[in-house]
Amino acid sequence: MPASRPRDLLAVLEQWRFERLILLGDIFHDWSFRHLCADTWRLLAHIRQLSQHREAEIVWVLGNHDRHLSHLVAKLVGVETTESFSWQYGGRSFMALHGDRFDRFISTYVRTSAFLSRAYAFIQRWLSRSGEWPKRLDRAHVDFSNLSAEVEAGARGYAAENAVDVIVCGHTHLARRTVFDPPRPGGRSIEYVNTGCWVDRPASFVTVGAGGVALNHCP
Repeated sequence: MPASRPRDLLAVLEQWRFERLILLGDIFHDWSFRHLCADTWRLLAHIRQLSQHREAEIVWVLGNHDRHLSHLVAKLVGVETTESFSWQYGGRSFMALHGDRFDRFISTYVRTSAFLSRAYAFIQRWLSRSGEWPKRLDRAHVDFSNLSAEVEAGARGYAAENAVDVIVCGHTHLARRTVFDPPRPGGRSIEYVNTGCWVDRPASFVTVGAGGVALNHCP
């Protein structure tokens, strides 16, 4: 659907040079691949090419919407999936995970969450041409439930327990970057980054390089 902006994402991937691409979950919403547009197929083909030609390492971290599609993703794009991914860079330890594990509602009410997810997919596909009012509804839910703060707090605690310097999440659809004081005297600070949501305007994505961690935006 147009709201997913696959053409814009493909343009970003073709513009930037990178050694690793981490897809942070909820790339697909359900198994109805027949609804994918031509731009989406071109985007998936580009990602597959990057992986097959070893132009970049592709890491697909599962989210709450595409976790049950992991076996299809591996065949369709040729990329294995994982629940989390950790790496070292510039003397710091990094971890990327979707962030839904820090969402108490999803963790507690699994079946209800699955039903609401299917309902949202139906609304996006059949009741909204541009997807704008469902996105506003989703943002209102995040604000009302204080989900962004909940995921951030959960990620901070997880990072402290697992000696992670930088933890990168998604899930809340709200781009955010926070640096916390060291959890212990003499320790190192913890940096939390949320990649936000690609279907928003501006869309957002995170880069890690010699200049540090950056939260980038695409109109």
